[in-house]
Amino acid sequence: MIGVEQRAGLAVQDPANIVHVDLPVAQQQGADPYAEAARLLESWRGQGILTRDKAPSAVVLRTTSAIGDVVRSRTGIFLAVAAEPFSEGRVLPHERTHQGPKEDRRLLTLATGCNLSPVFLLAPDESGALAAGLQRVTAGVPWAIVEALGAKQEIWVTPGGEAERLAQTAGAQPVYIADGHHRYETAALFREEAKAEWRAGATRTLAHVVSFRDPGLTILATHRIVEGPPLDRQTVLKAASPYFARVQPHQQPTLRVAFSDGSNAAMVLRAKADLSQATDLPKHAAVRGLPVAVADAVFVKVVLAKILNGVPNLRYTPDEQEAMAAFGRGDVAVAILLPPTRLEEVRAVADAKEIMPPKSTFFAPKVPTGVVLRPLDG
Repeated sequence: MIGVEQRAGLAVQDPANIVHVDLPVAQQQGADPYAEAARLLESWRGQGILTRDKAPSAVVLRTTSAIGDVVRSRTGIFLAVAAEPFSEGRVLPHERTHQGPKEDRRLLTLATGCNLSPVFLLAPDESGALAAGLQRVTAGVPWAIVEALGAKQEIWVTPGGEAERLAQTAGAQPVYIADGHHRYETAALFREEAKAEWRAGATRTLAHVVSFRDPGLTILATHRIVEGPPLDRQTVLKAASPYFARVQPHQQPTLRVAFSDGSNAAMVLRAKADLSQATDLPKHAAVRGLPVAVADAVFVKVVLAKILNGVPNLRYTPDEQEAMAAFGRGDVAVAILLPPTRLEEVRAVADAKEIMPPKSTFFAPKVPTGVVLRPLDG
């Protein structure tokens, strides 16, 4: 989630900012950035910037931030979760991954021998025991309080039996990936090539686990910015009419299409639309009806593809204002404004062993990297 400009800004704030290791940059032309990350990590250990816990422990993090006009707090615990294939059924995904990011994370793990950035997991917590346990921990004085990335980060370190109980509670049922599918899949594959001294540690990976009951869990919409020449409103509405109808007062829109003139049109998928051309529309009911699936498979790949003579490229943002501001560049055909995917929809898709389209969820805020790292050598 950290772009080039933000990485540069974070890097100059502190020579020990985690981006120097998690998003490494070669210091010289042709140098290996992953080797640079490993060198820096070892240097930080030598300087005492990073120190190992003397005994097994768990780190609890409460993140408080303003999301829109509402201030929300979300509490989770950093644990080592089993890194195993999805076929085992204990860790459930909801998104498809791409090879490029996985290879980047593989090379970084191979160089550093460390889990740097956590996978964000959701525990069903049907009994509420995990939420109650985290509430007990956070009733005490925080070990540290940090203001970072526009949020207040409160940290508690929990050793011994309490850490063990929380870990067992969090893993009592299969868990769901909220964010970090690439990191988790990399960890599951990395077990096979880990060095001998890392092999035991590589059976698990760093995760931040939050209860499904946490009231601060928030998913933002991921709006689509469609690249291309600005499209005329009437042209789009005419092309969309076989598939979409204008929203009536009692209906919830499937999507809203925004135009360069500042207007937008709310649409709902027609109940009897002929979707035979929408070959990418998922078959399973848990995914087929999601606005994000309809937007990608029908509106982008059928309606807009006909107008633009090919499937357009997309950019993504959780910020509706940013989507509208993109028209100022002159290279945006339309913007597709979507409702957020609901938490229960994420769970239903994962339970059905189905996959959502790319960029279907945006859990906010993101789990910060650098609160705790996990060396693979124990």
